[in-house]
Amino acid sequence: MYYQSRAIAELPEENQMTILPADVSTVLGAKTGPKIANQTSIRIPIFMYHRVEYVQDKNDTERIKLTTPPYVLQEQIETLKAAGYTFVTPSDLALALNGKAKNWPKKPIILSFDDGYMDFYTDVFPILKQEKVKAVAYIIVDFLNRPDFMFSFQLEEIARSPLIEIGAHTMDHLALQGMATDSAKYQIFQSRIALQKELHLPINSFAYPYGSFDQQAINLVRAAGFIDAASTIPDIKDTVDTKYYLYRLRPGYRTGQELLTFLSQDKFQPW
Repeated sequence: MYYQSRAIAELPEENQMTILPADVSTVLGAKTGPKIANQTSIRIPIFMYHRVEYVQDKNDTERIKLTTPPYVLQEQIETLKAAGYTFVTPSDLALALNGKAKNWPKKPIILSFDDGYMDFYTDVFPILKQEKVKAVAYIIVDFLNRPDFMFSFQLEEIARSPLIEIGAHTMDHLALQGMATDSAKYQIFQSRIALQKELHLPINSFAYPYGSFDQQAINLVRAAGFIDAASTIPDIKDTVDTKYYLYRLRPGYRTGQELLTFLSQDKFQPW
């Protein structure tokens, strides 16, 4: 894993996919039978974060858009714990969707952090350890050891924690929808191979950069050996059918009752 001089963002992060792609809807609509009709639906908020820090440059509006201040994250976790939520990982959820989870909590929630920024190690990880809650960190493999991103030794440290699941977020953070098959295969397959080689751990979870995916991307994620994948489509109920595009929500700056009211909804608007 090494520094490369590729651009960090090929698309604005706010241009995230918030609806199901047409080709995925077509495949889903072709499924019939009682197994699909009666499958288990699990209500589980999956929060999506990027940067967690105090932004020093107030003119850096793009950075601010992606940032949650550490005190807000702490208050959100405290709110959720007080409300009886249990923090789980995507691998835990995959077991539950397949009916194999033991002692599944009544109010599960997942905290997910995209990209592998340095602040996950300096700001997020200490909060998670203090609060004793689980989370998943989705890593862009070729961004490790770059300025503003974690070093490999820091990733190895967090990966040893029983609180942290490591997931893949491609090699280079490129939008996968419509990508040539060979390129998409490299981005997906190689990200799992590289992380497993680096960490000597199974990497089971994947997140689509910008939430960008199509049926080809789903097929490749499944073929690569991932057991789930996270999208940026806002919703709160997952099933076996959504296992490869798990819904996620942006909690924003909400804390306390405002956060709990937000989670009590059945429909969520795209951000």
